[in-house]
Order: sequence, then C-alpha cells, then structure tokens
Amino acid sequence: MSIKKLPDYRLKQKLLYIDKVNDNVLKDYGNSFFDEGFLSDALDFFQKANDKEGIQKIKDMAFNRGDVMLFQQSVKALNLELKPADWEGIGQKAIGFKKYSFAGHALEKAGNKEMLNSLKKIMQQEVDSKSA
Repeated sequence: MSIKKLPDYRLKQKLLYIDKVNDNVLKDYGNSFFDEGFLSDALDFFQKANDKEGIQKIKDMAFNRGDVMLFQQSVKALNLELKPADWEGIGQKAIGFKKYSFAGHALEKAGNKEMLNSLKKIMQQEVDSKSA
C-alpha cells in the first residue's frame, strides 16, 4: 500500500498518538515521508511501528548528510551505543557539508579535542575569508 497524500499536522498527531493504527499503515506513512524527504516525520512513524529497518534507513541517510541530530535520534531509537569513532565519522561528514554546529556536537560526544580545535580553526578561516 502506498500513501498518496501526506497527512497534515493534526492527522499526523492523531495517527501517532491518539488512534490505534496498524503497524503496516504506520510503516507506509514512514516510507511516504521518507520518499518525500521528510526524514524526521518518517522517523516518528517508523518508531511508532517499531520498524527497525526503516529507522536504520533514516540513520544511514542522516549519516550521509552529516545530520548529527537525526543520526543521534535514530541511534537512540535503535538502542545502539556509539563509540567515539562513530561520532568522529559523522562529525567529519558534517564538516564536509559545512554543518559546523552539528560537527561540533559530534566531536564533543567523541571527546576529540584535537578535532574540535581543528574545527574551530576551519570556522575562523571561513569568518576571516568572508570579512576580507
């Protein structure tokens, strides 16, 4: 079953928190949101359906986009424990996309002061080049 139209805010809240909805319907909504690029909404539906595969898709996409917050939510939903190397990996991805705030958060979680200092230098260089 494919959802043709995404629900508005009220219907989304009703589906997630009020009505008793079949897990397959929730997964379909999750996939529809995912396909439209609404990853946070997709994650809500996958979590409600306890769809580990769907949550893993979100985690992978978040990693590839350097979206540390969505990555962290997915990891939590999957009940995974990350190592510093995992945080450093997504931190590097975030730096590549110039998502410096996300990168800083990840590198703090990794406890990597050296990389944090490098990030601060990169950020300062960007500020300097814009003001020059």
